[in-house]
Order: sequence, then structure tokens, then C-alpha cells
Amino acid sequence: MLSQKRGDIPYILGLIFLLAGVVYFFASNWPLLDRPAKIALSMMMIVVSFTIAIIYKKSATFAYLSNWWLLVSAISFGISTALVGQTYNSHADSYLLFLIWLIPVILLAFFTNYRPFFWLALLLFELTIWMKIYPTSIRIDYSTHQETSIYLAMTAIHLLIFYALRKTSFEKLGFVTLIVAQYCALFLLNKHSIYDLFSNFSSLSIVYFIFHGIYIVLLLFFWRKFINERKSHPVIMAVHLLFFGIYLIYNTFLIYIMVFGETVFYTGFLLLIAVFGFSVYTLKKLSNTVKETDKKWSRYTYKFFVGTLSFLGTIIAIASISSFTALVFGFGTGVKYGFLIIGAICVVGGLSIRKSDWTVIRLTLQMTGIALLFFFAYMHGETWVFWLLAILFVSMTAVLFRLRDVLLYYLAMNGAVLSAILSIFWDSDLPREWIKLIFLVFGLVNAALFSKWAQQRLGLLAYLLSLGYFFAMTVGVEEHSTALAIGLHLIFAAYFYFHLTYPKSSSRLYLWVTWAAVTVFFIWKYYEFVWKLLHKSLAFFIVSFLFFLIFYLWGKKHTEKAQNILKWSWKPAAVLLVLQLVFIGFTAWQKEQLLKNGELIALQLEPLDPRSLLQGDYVQLNYAVHTAYQNEQQNGRFIEGKIHVQLEQTAEQVPYHGKYVAVYKPVHFTKADQPAVVNEKTVTIQGKARYGNINLGIEHFFIPENTGVKWEDKNIALVRVAENGDALLETLIKR
Repeated sequence: MLSQKRGDIPYILGLIFLLAGVVYFFASNWPLLDRPAKIALSMMMIVVSFTIAIIYKKSATFAYLSNWWLLVSAISFGISTALVGQTYNSHADSYLLFLIWLIPVILLAFFTNYRPFFWLALLLFELTIWMKIYPTSIRIDYSTHQETSIYLAMTAIHLLIFYALRKTSFEKLGFVTLIVAQYCALFLLNKHSIYDLFSNFSSLSIVYFIFHGIYIVLLLFFWRKFINERKSHPVIMAVHLLFFGIYLIYNTFLIYIMVFGETVFYTGFLLLIAVFGFSVYTLKKLSNTVKETDKKWSRYTYKFFVGTLSFLGTIIAIASISSFTALVFGFGTGVKYGFLIIGAICVVGGLSIRKSDWTVIRLTLQMTGIALLFFFAYMHGETWVFWLLAILFVSMTAVLFRLRDVLLYYLAMNGAVLSAILSIFWDSDLPREWIKLIFLVFGLVNAALFSKWAQQRLGLLAYLLSLGYFFAMTVGVEEHSTALAIGLHLIFAAYFYFHLTYPKSSSRLYLWVTWAAVTVFFIWKYYEFVWKLLHKSLAFFIVSFLFFLIFYLWGKKHTEKAQNILKWSWKPAAVLLVLQLVFIGFTAWQKEQLLKNGELIALQLEPLDPRSLLQGDYVQLNYAVHTAYQNEQQNGRFIEGKIHVQLEQTAEQVPYHGKYVAVYKPVHFTKADQPAVVNEKTVTIQGKARYGNINLGIEHFFIPENTGVKWEDKNIALVRVAENGDALLETLIKR
């Protein structure tokens, strides 16, 4: 769709950069903006996005842009919710953020029936659950029983969602839940592997043996159905193949390694033979059951099996052959030439195999041989060896050009030529900037080859390599000259923008890889750039403006008239907008009232220093309250759920703004159904206790970017406490 509406690509990128700029701006926690101004700006972003959505809704050509801006409005609400937690340092738990954000997204999904809302809802649902299980504010160590119950429940929940969505138009959402369900089951079973259950047998082992038995029965049932029917959706079959395969490989390898011990590398040939035998049987079975109606499905299945088994076979072969070579030739010069001889034998032997059922053996021998030849070259260490290897692989690429095997030798050719040039670079002690230019040249050469062979497998591989080289040339480039850094980043940006706007292939892999490259590029630069978040936000705002300008000057002329646009009523969305604004405004007002009227107390703490993606830098705090609660647990007094923490005033005081604030210490923990105690000497804070840890809602203190050093020596937290026990972290000071 986007390939036919290429004029919209600048608009999409403009929105992406706009949202990135907003996130970075608020995450920088700019100290020159006061609290009301920050909240007002975030609310204005929601209103402006919704207003633009309504305007575009009336457009004949660009009505689809109303859906995009409504989605931006929903994302802006999430950013605003995160900002409230950041601004007031109170109950900034990640799962609460995503839960609050999830509610309007679900409602918008049903109001509009717009697919991206359903995908965003699923993402927020997953983040809510997993952040609840593994919160960022406290560390939770689950017992074996608790962890088992959690992952079994997660498996069951996601399987129910999968089967509920399977026969609907949201089947693709179900695929994601199936992946999560398989992951949860695999995590649990591999953590309690068959070998571990036998070696550390206990009464609980019987339960896990039952789980393994059920999983193996399902595996056998799936395999029989897979071989004989293949009626399920290819994605479902691929997910099952992947996770069942990982289960079998992990448990088989673990048993094999533990049984053979130190001789595992020498006896690996037995395992390699087993992999080869299984591959021949499977590929022969698949070829015998291919039907005219499922050729595409069979082709994907064939590639999956060949790729997976060839990779496993290569790993086993390299490990076993390396150990065998070292055993025969020793660790001197002999092992080096042993790699050369055996590598050559493997390459020739692999090329001599012609049977289609032996494809895994053919590929494994060739990949193993190529790897051993590179071992020889790196052990030899001379530049001319790499050039000799490069000439060999160039020749092999030319000879095997029309065969699938050419992909291996083209990839090896790139590695050999790059190694030879880098070897010259290091020997000549050339400037480090040249490495980036080397990557640029390799990227341009592969890009040119892709433009020539765009419809061939070799062309697609060249495109993947060009992306890799261009990405490598931008990593760490800011350490060099500013002009070089800007130039190389612009080249990479122009390259993927060209492929987004003028795609050269209809291959799904090509399109997916292009978008994946854009996504990874932005995420990587978020963590790599040495600019401040504030500076990055301004840069992204400028880039966003330029993309919007490109759309209005060029893109509007190269887009199609909107067709089949989903119609949604603006009234329910407007009501939801008002409720969102009321929620943010009322929450901010509550926090301001607590800052104004709450009892100010001081608490002892110990800081850490991570970063939140949406909320920027923060200090994660561990109070003396946490230690006292854990001591209560160790003494056998278990209190969980909503609790009250009774704090008692001590004789110690700390100065703050011309007055002294008393330091309080925890003295008692009670259930929350008892009234909070508040008087001159005692204050009560609300908390939530679970699995041996307590969460007060004031464990995060957000700070302006790059000011961490300023807060390192702070050891007292000043907290405002309301009469009902709600707490808000005001600031940190040094005693």
C-alpha cells in the first residue's frame, strides 16, 4: 500500500520525528519549564493532534490522515501520563502508566475500528502485564511455585486470546499472543529441563515431568499434523516449529553435553550424523507430501528446516572439527594448516553433493569449510592470505552465480575483501576516519549491485549488506569531525528514504527489512548520540518540519485519492478527549495540593541511576522503609497487599529552605484497613507489599538530563504526606 502511495512517506517520517522530538523534549526534564507549563504543553499536544484529525476527516483526498493524527493524539496521552509521573515523582510505576494509557486506546480501537489502535492496545496490554510482574521500582524474587503459577497463567491467558482471535479479522494479533504463550511455556520448561529434573529430583519434579509430557505430546501431535495435513496458517506452523525446535534442541544438547562431559567436542560427530539423518528424513518426507495447493507454504517450510538444521549442523561441525584438528595437529603451526586442508575438503565435498534431500549436508559442509578457511587466514595473519581468499571467493561467486550456493560465497567474498582492506589499514596506521569511508565504499558497491540484481536472491543479499555497512559507518562517527558525522548520517537517511519512496523490489523481506532498518537506526541513535535530549528534540522537530514541507511541496502530487477510509464519529472521540484532559488536569491538581498542604518529612535513602525511555533520567530510591519491611519478613511477620507504614519522628533534623525538617523512621507495618495515624510525632504512608517487597510510590525521582553527578551524594528524601497516607517525593538533599 505504501509503495503505491509513496507521496505519503515524507508525512509518515514527519510524524515519527515529531513524536520523537516530543518524547525527547519531555524526557530531558528541562528545568526552565515549571510544572504547570509542562502539563499544559502535554495537554496542548493532545488537543492539537485531535483538532488536526478532525480537519483531515473532512478532506476528500487526505481523509486517511485523520486516522494517523488520532493515533498521534492517543500516543500523546501516554506521553502526558508519563510526564505527570515524572513531574511529581509520585507513583510513576511503569505498569500503571501503561494501564492508564491502555484504557482510551482500547476505546478508540472500538470506536474507529482502526487497526493500528488494536496493535497499540496489544502492545500496551503486554507492557502492563510484564511491568506488573517485573516492576522497575523494586526487585522481586519469585519462589519456584510463584514463578510456575505466573508463567502457567500467562500461557493460558495468551492461548485463550489466540483462539478467540484465530477465526476473526484480527488473526495477526493472535499470532503475537501465540508467540508470547509459546515463550512462557518454553521459559518454564527449559528452566526446569529434563536433565535438571533427573539430576536434582524432588517431589515437585513430578509436576514438571507432567508438564514436559504434555508439551511432548503436543509436539508429537503437531509433528504428525504438520507432516500429513498442513492445514493451519503458515505463521502458526512456523511459530510451533520454532519453539518446539528450540525445546528439543535445548534439552537434547543439554543431556548430550552432560553425559559426554569433556569429550563432547570429540563425540560431536555422532550428534552431527544424527542431525544429517534427521534432515534427510524430514526433507524427503516433505517432498513426498507436497500438494499443488500449498507450494508456497511448502517452500517456506523447506527454507525454515534447511536454514535451522544447517545452522545447527555448522555449529556442531566447527566445534567438533576444531577439537579434532587440535587433537591431531596440536596447537602449533600444524593446526593452522589442518584448518586449511579440512576447510578445502569440506567446500569441495559440499559442492559435489547434488541430491535435493541432502541439501542440509551440502550447505553445512560448505559453511563449515568457509569458516575453517577464515580460521586459517586469521591465524596466519598476513594480508596476502586474505587477498588470496578474496580471489577464491570472487571466482566461486562468478562460477556459481546461478545457483543458491552463490549467496555463501558472495558473503564470504565481502568478509575476505573487507578483512584484507582492514588489515592494510591497521598495518599502515591510517586515520580512523578512513574506516568509516571504507564502510561507505562497501555500502555503495553493494547498493549498486542490488540495483542491478534487485529481483534476484543475490541482489537482496547485497541490499542487506549495504544496510549493514551504512549502519556500521554511522556507529561512533560522532567521535570524529562534525562534518563527517553529518554527511554519513545524511547518506544513510537518504538511502533508506529512497528505498521507502521508490522500492526496487516487491519482496516482503525487502520491505520489512527497510522499515526495520529505519526503526533500529532511530532506536540506536537514541542511546548513541552524545547530544543532550533537549538538543535532540530540537533537531528532530526541525527534521520533522522538513519532511512535512517535502510532503506539501512534492508528496501531495504523488499520492492517490483516499479510498475505503474507515468512518468514525467524532463525538465519542471528543468525549474521550475531554475525559483524558480532565484526568491529566485533575491528577496534576491533586499533586499540587499535596505539595502545598502535605506534611513534609525526611527519609533516609540509597540511590541508583537508570533511565526511562519515556520519562528520561531518574534516580531509583531504596528507603530505610524497604529494609525495615524485609526485616519484618525475616522475623516471620508477613503482611502483604495494601499496607500502612507508620513512621515516627526522630531527634534528627535536616535544614531545608531556612527551616528544619524532622527525619522519620519506620516503626510499624499494619494492614490498610486500619486508619492512618497522623499526629505531631507520627505519620503514616500508604504502600503495596508483594513477594517480600514494598512499593511506596515514591521510589523514582526524575532529574534533568546529565545532572546525575549533582545527585550522587544525596542521602535524604523530602516527602510530602497527605492525611490519607498518599506520599509525594518533593526533592533530595544531603544530610
